[in-house]
Amino acid sequence: MKKNLIFFMSDFSFGGAGNSISKLCLNLSKKNYKISIICIGKCGYSKIFKKNNIRVYELNSKKLIFSIFLISNLLKKIVKKKYKNILISNIHYNNVILTLIAKRINNLKTVLVERTPLEELDIYFSNIDYLKKKILKFLVNLVYPLSDIIIANSVGIKKGFNNSLLNKVKVIYPPSLDKLNKSTKKIPKKNVFKAVCFSRLSKEKNLECAIKSFVLIKKKNISLTIFGDGNLKNNLISLINSLNIKKKVKIRKITKFPQKEMKKFDILISPSFFEGCSNTIIEALNNNLVVIASNCPGGNSEILSNRSSGLLFETNNEYDLSIKINKILKNFKFYLNKSKKNRQNLKKFLLNSNVKKYSNIFESI
Repeated sequence: MKKNLIFFMSDFSFGGAGNSISKLCLNLSKKNYKISIICIGKCGYSKIFKKNNIRVYELNSKKLIFSIFLISNLLKKIVKKKYKNILISNIHYNNVILTLIAKRINNLKTVLVERTPLEELDIYFSNIDYLKKKILKFLVNLVYPLSDIIIANSVGIKKGFNNSLLNKVKVIYPPSLDKLNKSTKKIPKKNVFKAVCFSRLSKEKNLECAIKSFVLIKKKNISLTIFGDGNLKNNLISLINSLNIKKKVKIRKITKFPQKEMKKFDILISPSFFEGCSNTIIEALNNNLVVIASNCPGGNSEILSNRSSGLLFETNNEYDLSIKINKILKNFKFYLNKSKKNRQNLKKFLLNSNVKKYSNIFESI
């Protein structure tokens, strides 16, 4: 029986989750699967999807909560009687609503992909944020058991689930890498280093920590470029200006896929309060950057093989981050060679093997 796969992602813009889902969709066998994409607003990958006969539905709505009836009616149209229909939803706030919608539609299985640690729901930035996350955490525990299977994209994320759900949770790493690149990175000329963050400009990414750490770094042979866009852009620019580090730290909008820009840099900084299995870190390691990441809930420690492939710093501690940056500046060759020695750890993120694991799930469900 042919399978009808329906992927839902509320925000299908360029980024870690978008890259993972697009690679998965583009590399699943077109003989075995009919594939559709549903998102709210514009899909950043719509052109390449359409070229590959993947149908894209861009809902004209601002928020998921206002799109429930649109999604429900659309799913009823997409679901086919003589197919095995599988809805693949991504990230907890989508997963809760999509599971409830799917349960009212016949002949529709649900696969939930968790890309961020559930510990995220214990980290909040305001009273309203606290209330939203407490409600969402309650709904996750209530609704997730109704799904057919849950995919966690790292072991760290799986550990955050209740014991009662663990039998439903499978770990599949993101299909991040087409191949392992050759180790070609050298010490930059004149020991002038370029650090980079590729990130959504939002509170949870904690870019303030990275910016503040550059006030503490007295050496003049390093700069930081932050690639991204988001609602905190003006706040971050104001912070840079107030700290008088405009010459050291710049913010630029992403105009290309991050991996194309990475080769220009030497060090990746990932300062988030929480991460899933960061495609940015994986791509950075594959492009021979030395990585410094926060030791936050999720997959950072896993990707860095518990510090074998990079450095971890205490989450939200700009002093510890500045110390780790200085360590790398003093002995860049040592940390670069350390990362090169552990390149085989990146094999678990290769595209073909992880697409096959997803395919096995879709066949068995």
